[in-house]
Amino acid sequence: MKTFFSAFVILIFAFCSKTVFSQSETTMQDILEKVTDRVATLEDEKDQEIVNITIDLLVRTTGKKQVTRYLDPSFDYKIMLLGDRRISKLNLLVYKKTKDDWEYVTEAKSSIPQIDITPSDFEQYEFTVSVDQFKGDNMTGHFALLIYHIDPTKQKEK
Repeated sequence: MKTFFSAFVILIFAFCSKTVFSQSETTMQDILEKVTDRVATLEDEKDQEIVNITIDLLVRTTGKKQVTRYLDPSFDYKIMLLGDRRISKLNLLVYKKTKDDWEYVTEAKSSIPQIDITPSDFEQYEFTVSVDQFKGDNMTGHFALLIYHIDPTKQKEK
């Protein structure tokens, strides 16, 4: 009976503990935590203003997502791409809308790709995100695209 009770208690702890249920295979919890930490660092320590955060799911290395945004020439922007625990390397391609087409601007490929953009006019940009490499046997993963610049209100305070 003691053995049965001990096994029962172990099973309850195993199946009722938060760590067992904290992250399913497809949860967004870890990318949200990563973004939250990064936003706190950027805003509190680096005096940056986040102007856009996009979080989405990428499937296979052939999957792509596009994010389109107008950028104001009053700011020098930084673009950062984060992947969740299943992604080891991301690709970020940037295009700018011209009168007739999209013009290639730049690209970056790494575990945390980052790009600086200084628009010459109020221009529309397209950020194309894809996975270069997943970790292990994973074939899906969440990414977060952060667009930010120096916070002008914090610069006035200094």
